[in-house]
Amino acid sequence: MRRILLALPAAMLASPALAQATDFCADRPGLGTPGCTMPPGQVMIELGVAGWDHLADPASTEDDLTHGDLLVRAGLDDRTELQIGLGGYTTTRSRDRLNGVITRWAGLGDLSLGLRRSLSGPGGPVAVQVTVTLPTGHSGIGAGDWSAAVQVPIAVKLPAGFELDLTPEADAAANSSGKRRHLVWGGVAGLSHAAGSNVTVEAEIGAWRDGDPAGHATDARGAISLAWHASKDWQLDLEGDAGLTAAAPRRSLMFGLARRF
Repeated sequence: MRRILLALPAAMLASPALAQATDFCADRPGLGTPGCTMPPGQVMIELGVAGWDHLADPASTEDDLTHGDLLVRAGLDDRTELQIGLGGYTTTRSRDRLNGVITRWAGLGDLSLGLRRSLSGPGGPVAVQVTVTLPTGHSGIGAGDWSAAVQVPIAVKLPAGFELDLTPEADAAANSSGKRRHLVWGGVAGLSHAAGSNVTVEAEIGAWRDGDPAGHATDARGAISLAWHASKDWQLDLEGDAGLTAAAPRRSLMFGLARRF
């Protein structure tokens, strides 16, 4: 897996120029959410092949490995799409720094249902998305209670081929206790640009203020991602994140793909 991740950027940049489909708009990679919607009758399947998060604080360290994170998107009409997501199989290893005790647990994540509606015509670039997450995941992996989120993705074309992507959001997130909900608010700002005819590079920064009754915190992180359009209907992607606050994972790495039907 590590060899694949190290080789992917070189393969992207060294590949011959392909006719990139400008209407190919996957949710992955990146922290934000695109404002485009799938055309009616069209389906996109997005798969997180592998993801790794490393968290650390003075009391403990934790490593989370996730495989098979799945999102299915289907166009209902020229402005609306339906989304069904299933959290992948996650293996977690936590180590207590004080006594050296190691705890492990594993299982599938939660199920999510989403609806995205374009506010600016077919295909975006401004939309509103509502997502409800159901507590179907394994104990210790899933949130333990239902939650909901509202996002307003916005894409702004800039000179010289750049694009500014914004995703403000507000969530009714499940409490860490697994019962009831609290407010989380924040968003993502990203700047993307094509690197050749079939590769897109994006740099992002995201921050979310979490009002969990067990303790308020700010999760802020930066991200760099590459998306390679291997053909008009296939995309491979790679993303690396770095935590900017104590509440965020210190390091994250993700590799995945998207296929349009």
